[in-house]
Amino acid sequence: MAKCARFFLVLLLGLAMGFGAQAQNNNRKEKLQQLKIRLQDEIELANKILSDTRKSQNSSLGAIETVEQKLKLRQDLIRTIDRELEILDKDIEELETEVDTLQQRVEKLKEEYARMIQQAYKSQNKYSRLMFLLSSRDFNQALRRLEYLKQYSEFRRRQVEEVKKQQNELNEKIAELGRQKTRKAALRGQMEKEKQTLVSEKESQEKSIAELQAREKEITKELKEKQTEAKKLENEIQRIIAAEIRRAREQAIRRQIEDEAKQMGLISGKDFNNRTTNDALKDLINQKKKELSAANKPVEEANIPAYNLTPEATRLAANFAANKSRLPWPVERGLVVAKFGPQQHPVAKSVIINNNGIDIATERGSKARAAFDGEVSRVIRTPGAALAVFIRHGNYFTVYNNLSEVYVKQGDMVKSKQEIGSVFFNELEGKTVLHFELWKELDVVDPLPWLAGK
Repeated sequence: MAKCARFFLVLLLGLAMGFGAQAQNNNRKEKLQQLKIRLQDEIELANKILSDTRKSQNSSLGAIETVEQKLKLRQDLIRTIDRELEILDKDIEELETEVDTLQQRVEKLKEEYARMIQQAYKSQNKYSRLMFLLSSRDFNQALRRLEYLKQYSEFRRRQVEEVKKQQNELNEKIAELGRQKTRKAALRGQMEKEKQTLVSEKESQEKSIAELQAREKEITKELKEKQTEAKKLENEIQRIIAAEIRRAREQAIRRQIEDEAKQMGLISGKDFNNRTTNDALKDLINQKKKELSAANKPVEEANIPAYNLTPEATRLAANFAANKSRLPWPVERGLVVAKFGPQQHPVAKSVIINNNGIDIATERGSKARAAFDGEVSRVIRTPGAALAVFIRHGNYFTVYNNLSEVYVKQGDMVKSKQEIGSVFFNELEGKTVLHFELWKELDVVDPLPWLAGK
């Protein structure tokens, strides 16, 4: 009995592990399918962006970054298809094993059934069923023989059904195996096509870079002029954020002083108001303390830190930080064509571009949207004549630069994914690019790890 129990437990564990492995395999296949769809969508987006870029007379330089990103996407797509093929190969191997096992089982059942029919035929030559029953010694034996004949007939019927069932299952597995092999052939064809396209795109990109490098001096000069403008803008962004931090600090300190005044019994609107300076209010507080002390009344000293966020701003900053890697993208569809930090220009190798954010290429007519709930702290016009929006999320700031039109104003409260403006389309270069930055107080950080995976 104990051996049977152990055998049954091992069987259950084996089945559970088999089902678990199958579920994990199916989950991997589903994720790869989703990744492949996303990569194909982003390649399609890159082609749309390039279509706009190539209509421009000065399109070559603008197209380099987008094509570079498209090459990476296509390489990722090829790797994804390759992983799909690996899983498919395992599925096919397992199906082939199952088909072999089922074929052996069906053959064995057919052989057993054939032997049973032969035996029944031989027995029928010797006795008829009627004679088998009539030759019984007594009525009870006749009943037992009749029951035996019934059970034998039922057993034959079940054998026929089992053969049919196993044969149907075998046919289904063979059909599934055929479908998987067809899918494998289609995937291999797709991968070969993607590889050929990748080679062609790489050759075209190398040719474009070579042509542009003939104008390297001219391009270097243009880039340095743009860097000078970009530096001015970054200084302005830093100045604005510093001013916003000072304003937040002043608001927090003012609120704390007013809380202390109310704690001392001073009444807002009667003893002090918005025009009462901090120093004047502190004098009123000290005077009130002296009065309470003179009257022998207890005076509780309020603990006021030098700087703190308001409770609302503290909650907002905590929520923002808690959503790292889950923030929505500042455009609905886009490709990162310039990452955060210092990087060498693909054409003018002597130029190092230090990017304080990320540049996201998108379709013409795209809208910029808030990456999180917050307050619009500033809207400015940049040196290049485009617009930039600053949104404060407690002690975090997001900056959306290169907008042609803005739908919000300073002081507006915005929600996550709310449209805040139209991304500027550069007619000269044929590009629609949003520059997106993330700051924690006066420290600029890479926004890409904060955004949700696509």
